[in-house]
Amino acid sequence: MVTAHSSRALRSGRWLTEGLLTLALTTTATAAAAQPVTATVLDRTAVVEQARRRSWGVRVATARSGEARALREGAALPARENPSLQLRSGPRWTSDRGPVADLSLALSWPVDLSGSAGARTRHADAAADSAEAEVRNSVRVAIGEALDLYARVLGAAATVGLAEARTTLDDELVRAAGVRRAAGATGDGDVAMADAVRAEAAARMHRARAEREALRAELLAALGLDAQGATEIAGDLAPPTEPASLETLLARAERRSDVLSSEALVRLARTDVEVQRRAGLPVPRLMVQGIRENEIFVQAGVEVPLPVYQRNQTARAVSVAVAATREAQQEALRARARCEVVAAWRRSDGAAQAFAVINGARGAVEESERLALRAYELGRAELVGVLVVRRAAMDARAAQVDALVTWVRARVALDVAAGTEP
Repeated sequence: MVTAHSSRALRSGRWLTEGLLTLALTTTATAAAAQPVTATVLDRTAVVEQARRRSWGVRVATARSGEARALREGAALPARENPSLQLRSGPRWTSDRGPVADLSLALSWPVDLSGSAGARTRHADAAADSAEAEVRNSVRVAIGEALDLYARVLGAAATVGLAEARTTLDDELVRAAGVRRAAGATGDGDVAMADAVRAEAAARMHRARAEREALRAELLAALGLDAQGATEIAGDLAPPTEPASLETLLARAERRSDVLSSEALVRLARTDVEVQRRAGLPVPRLMVQGIRENEIFVQAGVEVPLPVYQRNQTARAVSVAVAATREAQQEALRARARCEVVAAWRRSDGAAQAFAVINGARGAVEESERLALRAYELGRAELVGVLVVRRAAMDARAAQVDALVTWVRARVALDVAAGTEP
């Protein structure tokens, strides 16, 4: 069960948290000294808050929600058409009086009895609800992406720490080789090999620092911040807490933000069907007309369009098809949400087990490296043997950091899949 593995990894992983805490507190070692005292510090809580408020995906979704809210403007108007006023005038030639000015004034007023105003209002409300649901979903996605990058930044900082520690040890190896050569216990070959190993470690350190800075820039950009700003990434690379049960997470996935957004889209499509259906009903127009010819008289009546050709057939058929598509998408999204939770659960479980196994060999790695270096200093081992042991130790430490980062990222993915707020 993942609970047992997670608990075991949490207990055995304390050494790595303590050992790498100072390494992961800052993503820059050389740049930190140049940063001003007022530099912004981003820990996990600040990363979540920045992603919630400033990430580009959230900002775009918020702007799009304004478009949806704009549909409410004018939705409750009583008719889709404006009243019309018609004025006509011209001469009339009579046989007895000659030309006489005729005047005709007509007012036509639409009276929509289809109930379209209420349907349009409900459609506008559904569009606003759908847009707000999409904003919440964009927040979920943005937080997940930011926390994933945050874990990678801390992992890169820990890798830099390992590279710097290895460089220090390689300096000691060069010193030991020089001492042995001075004592006549070895030749120039060991010193040259030690120098080559030290150069390789220095190159690895530079690559690790560059990767850390690149990930830091990606994180700041994802948070809507200046990628070159004076921002310090702080935090510790620690094993995640124990997740909820799979059944609980599956239940949460049923109410995930994108699932709720799909439900809002279904409601929006259904209200659009109603709007298009009512738009197909004819709108009568009340008419009042005043005319002055030889006499002055007034006429009143009603004009009703005959729905012979145009009954809004195309828009109605499209709206019905869109509603069916949205319902199918909703069911597909629910199924995908459950699948994502199960897959993320399995990956998180496997990552926890992998970290527990790798972490258990930590003591043996440390002891073997210490003994190999001491044996070389005492002249009881060759440099090649020391290098083999040290390379294995380096790979083991890097694997421990990678395993922890993988576990943290898998746990972030699990929370995102289940729609769990950090």
